[in-house]
Formats: sequence, structure tokens, C-alpha cells
Amino acid sequence: MLARVIVPLWLFIGAVLKLVDLSPSHLPATIIKWAGGVGLDLMFVLRFSIAAELIVVGVMVLVPPLARWTGIVMLASFIPVLVGDLALGASSCGCFGAVAMSPWITLVTDVTFFLGLAVFGRGEPRLALTANLPTWKVLGAGLWGLAGVALAFGLRAPAQPAPAIDPGASGPQTVAALPADGYYLPDYQTWQGRAFTELDVASWVQGLPGDIASGSQYVLFYRKDCEHCHELMEIYFSGALPWPTTAIAVPERAGFPTENLQPFPCGECRVAELPAGVDWFLQTPVLVRLVEGIVECVSEVDPEAPECLEF
Repeated sequence: MLARVIVPLWLFIGAVLKLVDLSPSHLPATIIKWAGGVGLDLMFVLRFSIAAELIVVGVMVLVPPLARWTGIVMLASFIPVLVGDLALGASSCGCFGAVAMSPWITLVTDVTFFLGLAVFGRGEPRLALTANLPTWKVLGAGLWGLAGVALAFGLRAPAQPAPAIDPGASGPQTVAALPADGYYLPDYQTWQGRAFTELDVASWVQGLPGDIASGSQYVLFYRKDCEHCHELMEIYFSGALPWPTTAIAVPERAGFPTENLQPFPCGECRVAELPAGVDWFLQTPVLVRLVEGIVECVSEVDPEAPECLEF
């Protein structure tokens, strides 16, 4: 029951829910950090993980001699990732797509299943590589795996809406097509020393001031429900500002949140926003210091010791 029903069902539900919206933001934080660091395409990583889960489901259900060890290997690969998510402070493991689930819950469940397969199956004869497996079951598992790969890599991601032009913006609006793969993962090192208006992210900002390339300025990326963002603005960006500051609101894929909204204490900030329909991997608050429009410093900042601040 554990090897051929319960664990496969657990994996199948996770794969299907991730297929529903195909959003890389639902990958585990550990995978995002690692894959982004080595330059892997997060959408490919997501599709690959879904395909792998579907293949494992087919093997566990249709090929009994392989079910137990396939489940053990799969669950063993999940556990370090979940431990990494906990270390990074992730609120959801991303195992079930948009259905948020604490990494603690998933870790306890996976460890329980892992131990169950390891302990309950100890009396099972060891699998020989030459074991005679029923041909129709192997063929069925193979066809299931091919179908899973075709579905994971062939299903189209939700269409991205075109960014709107802000008629009230003071500067010219360059409307660029949103990322075709549905997400934006910043590489802050490539921002350094470049004109902010030349960055891809700047072409998607709605309401960017026309004088963004003049003098010394700050650009602050924030989320409306981000407590750290509110704390940073409350301490350093409330009241009179010595440098012009543009606060750019970052939405989730589905739009801006309507719950747990934080006060906006930066009364003198010019406001702008990024469009919805994209997974913006900006770990807010992100502070950018500009001098004559050139990025002099950029960092994901801690409100208690923010980098890039000059005052």
C-alpha cells in the first residue's frame, strides 16, 4: 500500500498541482537559489521535476519489484531540499504548486514515508538486476513515462498579458514584451555600472519617472505585504528625503495582494510598479543607488543594516 498506492499518489498530486499553473515561483527555495546561481532555466528545472515525478509514479504503480527502491531514492532526494528550504526560511516548499504547504509538514511526511519504505520492506527479497519483470508492466511504465515527459514539456505555460502603458507617467514609456518563460530572476552583478534605463527590468516598470537619469537617486523595489519593506521605509524613507526615491511595487503572478497589506510611509516617494503575470524573483526590499542614472550599488537589503544607503 505504501509503495504502490500512498507514496505514488502523494507524488502524483504534487506533479498535477505544479502542472496547473507551471510557475517557477513554486519551486523549492533551495532549487531556485542553486539553479539561479549556475544559470539554469528555472522553467526547464520545473518541467524536469514534474516529468521525473510522473515517471516515478508509473514505475511504482506498474512495476512492483522496483516500487520500494524507486520510492526510497525519490524521497531521499527530497529530504535535503526541504532541509535547505527550512534553513532559508521558506514559507512554502512549492511541492504542491500554488497550494502553500510548510516545508516542516512536507519534511515530516516525506521522512515518515521514507522510513516506512525502508523499515516495512526489509524482509522483501533483494531485487536482482536479472529479475524477470512482466513485459506488459514494463511497457506500460515506459509509455506512462513518455506521456509524462510529453505533458511536462509540451504543456504551454499560461499566456502572459501585455504590459500596460501608464498615461499619467511623467517620462516616456518603453513597453517591452514580458519574459516569454514567465519569470524574471535578477543577476544583480550585471546591473552594476550600467544605466538603469538599459536594464530589462526598467523596460517593464510602469510609471518610471522621466528624470531617473538625473543626479543622485534611489530606486526601491518593495512588496505591499512585505514587513521588511515597511520597516525599511519607516526608518529611512519617511519624511523629507535628501535624494529623490522611486518606490516600485512588485506584484505576485496573479496580481497585488489584498491581505496583510503594510502601511506605505514614504510620502515623498515617486511610485511605480511592475506588471502582474510574471514571477518576479526579487527578494524585497531591493535598494538601488543611482548616480546620473548609472547603477552604483544594488542589494537585497536588511532593514537593520541596509547596504547602498548614503544618508
